Order: sequence, then structure tokens, then C-alpha cells
Amino acid sequence: MAPLFIGVLVVFSFVLFALPARAETWKGLELRRQMTQAPWHVGPFRIQPRLVISNAGVDSNIYYSPADPVRDYTVTAGPAATVYLPIHRKFVLSASGSPQYVWYSKTVRERAWNYYLSGTAQLSLKNVFLSVDGVHSDARERWNTEIDIRPRRKENGIGGSVLVNLAHRTSFSVGGRTVKYDYESVVYGSGFNVQERLNRRETYADLAIYRLSSSQRRFFLAFEYGAYSFDFASQAAIGDSRSGAAYAGMEFSPLGRRVRGRVRVGYKQFDVRTASGPDYRGIVGDSQLSIRLAKPLAVRGSYVRDVRFSLWYNNPYYVESRPGAGVSFYPLRFLRLDYDYSLGRNRYPVVGGGGPDTKRLDDFTIHSAGVYFRVAKTAALGFVASWWARDSNIDREDDKRTFFGVNLTYEF
Repeated sequence: MAPLFIGVLVVFSFVLFALPARAETWKGLELRRQMTQAPWHVGPFRIQPRLVISNAGVDSNIYYSPADPVRDYTVTAGPAATVYLPIHRKFVLSASGSPQYVWYSKTVRERAWNYYLSGTAQLSLKNVFLSVDGVHSDARERWNTEIDIRPRRKENGIGGSVLVNLAHRTSFSVGGRTVKYDYESVVYGSGFNVQERLNRRETYADLAIYRLSSSQRRFFLAFEYGAYSFDFASQAAIGDSRSGAAYAGMEFSPLGRRVRGRVRVGYKQFDVRTASGPDYRGIVGDSQLSIRLAKPLAVRGSYVRDVRFSLWYNNPYYVESRPGAGVSFYPLRFLRLDYDYSLGRNRYPVVGGGGPDTKRLDDFTIHSAGVYFRVAKTAALGFVASWWARDSNIDREDDKRTFFGVNLTYEF
């Protein structure tokens, strides 16, 4: 894959010099808008500060345990910032970071510092946009809907991409990235070691064609190849795999006033290392869209469906599907009322944990509501409530959880 990726870059290097100069790429324009909106200017630096306050309240079941739920008070808080440094008018370095402390009142062992850091070098020319980026995180979180505990995970990744204007309103991009995931050694469920089952490296190569219909809206057709390699031999035998996927959809600028988000739906072919499978062929998607229908009303929808790596018995993966919808109502300029509903399903391809003929199947239902008060131009403090339930065909896996608390959002 590496020689192929290098070859594509070489070909596009020749294309760059062959193309006449046109308008700046859409990625270059969005980078300029982001720097312009950064409120702090310190010398050459442009800084977008943030304060993280989330999950501040009472959780009825912090371990998502059906047998012995643990109730506790919790809060996650910390500073965050994105810093832009224009080295030259066309070359920009940026970095984002956030240390966050997760506090629990009674469950002392769950208290932890989480660290998130990313950096990007970006070169914006008339008809080409190049970027190289890296990411590092070290955090304890509930990483998916399968694991009910919060194992610490380290993520280290690097990637790069090239976007080229091919013709009027049409552009083409090629990129690649690799990410290493390292989990702490902790036993979960019926003796599954999270580190041995989930430590892995993921490598991707992708290319896409974009067609701009406006400065804030673009259609795309994208293709992705993925390779997945696990650290421990016991898991590599069933988990090493590769995938190919094709996507189509539409993207909206995150700076748009009426419409934001992305619609992305496609087809994936996922092949595990073992000749007997199980392999996956089917629809995948990753879509989140928010539309401001009128000044006092906004609606949103989401659809997530993809293959997730599993530690449940001999399942190399499970297929997660999660559609959702929500609405926001603004009765006053400083007040917003929210409601969101999501209905999910995790489907497992291999028998395990529930009898000789039982493949695990989990259904999820989530209701959440909030009342938000504007505290700054785009920031609001919200009082939220949520109810989460899992209905599984495996004994002792059904569960319920409620949460009441406050958070701070920068979307109003």
C-alpha cells in the first residue's frame, strides 16, 4: 500500500505543475475563516480558547451494571484551545489541546486526567492544499457501546493529504493515515483482557472527488482502503483484517449558519484474516446534519453504521447501527430547549456467551432533553437529563441508566 500511495502522490505532483492557477481551494478558505474567527491575537498567534464542562451531575449507573448499579456524582472539566501560527501567508501551523480531569465523588479509582492533543501543518496554494497532521491522546473513557467500563487508552496517529483543484468547482484529494491504539491491561466480563483483545494498528489510504455547489456545500464520492493488525497473536488470528469501502454524500461547512454537518453513506467489504470468516458486506454510514428551519426552530438527524472490533468471545467484530433525531426550539433569544432520541443495535456474527445457537444482539434506546441558557455569543450552559437502556438477548446484559446534570456547549 505504501508504494501505491507514494506513486499517487508523484503523479499528482506533476498534475500540480500542469494545472493553471485558480481560486483558492475550499479547505484553504475554511482555514482562513477559522483563523479570522479566533478571538485572541497574541503576536503572530491566533487563539480559539475553550472551557470544557461536561457530564457534571449525578449518574445512576456509572459502570452500566445490571446486577449492582453504582450511583455517583461526577464532572469532567478542563481548559481547551486551538492555536494558529501563520509562518507565511500560505503556510499555517495549528495545534489543539485539552487536559481534562474526570472527577467522581465516591468512586475514587475512577478519577483520572485525560489528555488530548493534535497538530497540523497546512500549506494553502492557489490550486492545491497540503496538510500533515498528528494526534495523541491518553484517556480513560467508555470507548464504545460494548465495553461498560472505562479502560485507559493511548492513541498515536499520523497522516497527510493533498487536495487539488482539477477544474471549476471540482477537486480531488488523496491521503493516508496510520493510528496505533494501546489499552491498559484490565479484565472485563467473562475473563476478556481488554489489552490483549483490542491493542492494534489501523492504516488507511483514501481518495475522494468533490464537486462544490456553493462556498459552503459540496458533494463528494470517496473510496477507502483499511488494514488492521493486532498486537497479540491470540487476537491476530481472528482479528487481523482489511476493508474496502465506497461512500457518497454531501458536506456542509462547519461555519454555516443554516445547515451544518455531513451526509455520508456507502458500502463496505470487510474481510477477516481467517478463511472461514465471518466477513461483512453491507451498508455503512456516518452522518450528522443540523438544519435551522426558522429563527426559533432547528432540527437534526444522524445515522451511524459500521464495523466495530469486539472482545466478546470469538467475535472479531460487531456491526453497530444507530439512527437518531432531535429538535431545538428557541422561545427567547437567550433560551434553547432540546430533545434527542436515538435507537441503536449491535449485532454479533459469531455464537458466544448465550448458548450453543445464540448470537448476541443488543438494542439501545436513548432519550435526552436539555434547557440551555446563553452565557456568551455562541456559548450556553445547559441543564440536561438522559435515559439510556439496553435490551440484550444475553442473560445479565440488560441495563438502564439515568443522568441529570449540566454542561457547557459552544453551539447555540
